[in-house]
Amino acid sequence: MILMLLKRFLINRKLGALWLGQVISQAGDSVYQIGLLWLMLELTGSKSLAGTVASLLFLPTLLFGVFAGVLADRISRRRIMLVSDMLRALLVVTIPLVAAFGRLSPAYLAIITFAVAALAAFFNPARDAAVPSLVSAQDLPHANSLIQTSWQLAILLGPLLAAVVVTRADIIHLFTIDALTYLASFAAIICVGRIPANPPQGHRASALKELLDGLAFAVKHPVMRILILVTAIDNIVLMGAAVVGLPVFIREELSLGAQYFAWLQTSIASGAIVGAPFMAIYGKRLSMRKTVLWGVVLDGLTFIPVFWVQSFAQLFVAVFVHSFFIPLITVSRATIIGRHIPEQLRGRMFAVINVCLVGGTALSVALTGIAAEYVSIRNIFLVIGIGAAITALPGFMSKAFR
Repeated sequence: MILMLLKRFLINRKLGALWLGQVISQAGDSVYQIGLLWLMLELTGSKSLAGTVASLLFLPTLLFGVFAGVLADRISRRRIMLVSDMLRALLVVTIPLVAAFGRLSPAYLAIITFAVAALAAFFNPARDAAVPSLVSAQDLPHANSLIQTSWQLAILLGPLLAAVVVTRADIIHLFTIDALTYLASFAAIICVGRIPANPPQGHRASALKELLDGLAFAVKHPVMRILILVTAIDNIVLMGAAVVGLPVFIREELSLGAQYFAWLQTSIASGAIVGAPFMAIYGKRLSMRKTVLWGVVLDGLTFIPVFWVQSFAQLFVAVFVHSFFIPLITVSRATIIGRHIPEQLRGRMFAVINVCLVGGTALSVALTGIAAEYVSIRNIFLVIGIGAAITALPGFMSKAFR
């Protein structure tokens, strides 16, 4: 099924180049996240501090993500992506350089993590808003499924690479690899060339007014309003378990090392890689609004079995099943925005969703890290799984959204 997607869409040079760049750079992102979490646990021995620093991967989007959407609607989205990739490469490569001089500290890791995440906050809405300009509206479920496979392949390839590196070299070299992936993404975006339907030039309102107009549109639009609410609550409840809960579970409940955390990421990728083509094939027949809600329900329920896991093999299978349902959420949500939001507002709407995704994740990661100091991680997975499934209720209760 993946080959069918590639055969259909990679003949579009622009989308193919964007997809390739995302596979590479997002693989680097997963390598960075593995290196950050494990290195913080080694440097500090504190789960709460590791969770707090990991939350900095997401905090910048919460702080100024909506303004990033305004920028994506005002200037060349391609230019935003290029500048973001180059600056991220320069920032990340300083981590192994500073470590080589014996000066690496948790504070420095926190500063670089925040800066890299800030650049990602500008990159992501520019990329998401560019995709509908590269294909027809009818083909959006397929295109979004392809873009989703870039994330899933990245999660598969990144941890595999990380597992090899940490068994043969120091964990600090994970950051060297991440810097190189941003340079590769920069080259791929160069190959995209001009992105069609760039935001119109000429007289514009102030950035602040455009920001406020975008927020007002999101609040008044009945579908966007529910989509934002469900996305925010779901990520606040669920994502801490995925980001902090899994490495803590492996380290404390299974007494295993960093390479097993890296291998577990391949389970997440494998399940989602199976789920994304399902959406590409059947997406045209499904109601995107109902699909995103059922995706949220199943995303939560499938974390509950972790409570009973006793081995890495069982955890691998449980996470695989969980990740199969992730594309039901991500592909449906992106398609709803791409089809129904005017082009001149698209960057801001994707930015608002990114604020909900990343901001909710930041809060969830920090809270889960703190909770893990006092509550069994098994009990955390049980409570989070039930709570996340319930977050779809506002959507099911809204006649306009259904």
